[in-house]
Amino acid sequence: MIRALLMLLISFGSFHAASQNVSAVDSIEIADKISDWNKAWKLKDPVLAAKWYTEKADFTNAFGFTMIGKSAIEPYLTEVFGFDFVMAGNTEQTSLKLKSISKNAILAITTVERKGQQTVDKKSLGTRNTTHYRLFEKTNGWFISAHLISDARNTESEKH
Repeated sequence: MIRALLMLLISFGSFHAASQNVSAVDSIEIADKISDWNKAWKLKDPVLAAKWYTEKADFTNAFGFTMIGKSAIEPYLTEVFGFDFVMAGNTEQTSLKLKSISKNAILAITTVERKGQQTVDKKSLGTRNTTHYRLFEKTNGWFISAHLISDARNTESEKH
């Protein structure tokens, strides 16, 4: 169903990728891989979350923790998904933009709204708005070579 909706949006030109010279086929492949990340968070599945990273991928989360490579990202996500306070709440992706960098590189920018997440001492973080910058590089398919997550939240809310 998501694929059909994406094709419809691309056809009518309202999907951001259309204006960035990203083909429909590439747009769908990248959107599907980002969808895997979103599903993985709902399922608490670190294998699915890390599936599309390269072994040299540079990953930095919203708290500044950095991992290099799929083999480091997956165990880190295993740990993160084990924290009830982190996994509390619901996440909704609110936008996706694709920007062609070169023939074999696309920058995917997604915004995400997360409600109900907590601090370690079970206090509400309120609504978190994060932006994910993923650099996809094409080598026998599109894979994530860099992923930076930024967190834009109310500066008056409690620290994480």
